[in-house]
Amino acid sequence: MNEVSALRVVVKALIFFVLANLAFALWRPAVGKFSIYNSLAPGRLRVPYEREVEYYPISHTIPVFEDMDAMFRSHVISQAKPAGEFRVALVGDSSAWAFELHPQDTLASQLTALGLKTCDGRRIVVYNSAFPLPYVAKDLLIMDKVREYDTDMFLWLITLDAFRNRSIFTNYFLDPYAERVLELKQDYRLENLDVKKLETHGFWDGTIVGQRSRLKKIILLQLHGIPWGATGLDYYYRDWQPLSNDQADSLQFDVYQPGELDPDALLFDVLGAGYDLAGATPLLVVNEPIFIASGENSDIRYNEFYPRWAYDDYVSYLADWMSARHREYLDLWNALPPAEFTDTPFHRTAAGEKLLAEKIAPMLLQMACPH
Repeated sequence: MNEVSALRVVVKALIFFVLANLAFALWRPAVGKFSIYNSLAPGRLRVPYEREVEYYPISHTIPVFEDMDAMFRSHVISQAKPAGEFRVALVGDSSAWAFELHPQDTLASQLTALGLKTCDGRRIVVYNSAFPLPYVAKDLLIMDKVREYDTDMFLWLITLDAFRNRSIFTNYFLDPYAERVLELKQDYRLENLDVKKLETHGFWDGTIVGQRSRLKKIILLQLHGIPWGATGLDYYYRDWQPLSNDQADSLQFDVYQPGELDPDALLFDVLGAGYDLAGATPLLVVNEPIFIASGENSDIRYNEFYPRWAYDDYVSYLADWMSARHREYLDLWNALPPAEFTDTPFHRTAAGEKLLAEKIAPMLLQMACPH
């Protein structure tokens, strides 16, 4: 009987490991498309996300933004569209994703709960496709993806903070899709979008070793599917204090300095790309509500994010941009009372979401029935 050579076993294992990595990089299998959601586990009502790593097991979720196949295959939007449904994809930031709210209380769910129907009798169902980053370039990339899911209309929530170039967000969210982002930049002539730090990925980045973090997240997301289905929890809800009506006269690290809000530097070209990408598909843009303080220094600041001069200039620039292109939109920046915000000047209460849904519904219906 031949003795087993330990060295030979190790060498064979190494060869197999190298070949497996090479095959994975060459084949580039769409691993994210294999999902237990919408079959063994119910689909999620919003894309998986959690702010802090330690709460992933508690909230039965894990962000997997590096793979939008996995992100949206876990979502109910990936189900085949039922007959008689008019499908609306909501994109935006954390206020649209809805921190501190249960999935059934979000803007998307509240709009669906209104029971709206198109003029041809189709039921309007709004899907929460938002991801918690205020960055219109991220929204454009998500819109590009959700077109795959038989979308009839887009609803896009925006705010001033989303129109700044954000290298940290580029590195965080756009980097895994560098090749597609560069294509979008070229196709839609996105001159303002700064992608200098965006790096395309080499062959070795596509190996199992190079993709180990993404693969681990995809596996963990599947493992979280059963407890999500059992509990309906997809977020760790934190205690929050009502926002103060008193504001500081200035903030040490305020990103908006007097005279520095240049309309030509804001990412309005990305907004234009959204309209071009949507094409014949209706797109309703909503300038989302913000918390408006009424106490000390409220004459110079709306809230901790926005000095009045900066936000007022933005509202004016946005109106001019829309008017020049004959685009209809909803400017609801001051549509909610201060009591309907939670932990930031953007995140809304469930009651605030209901009020917002009722204000959006008429134009949504108008755009869903253009004739």
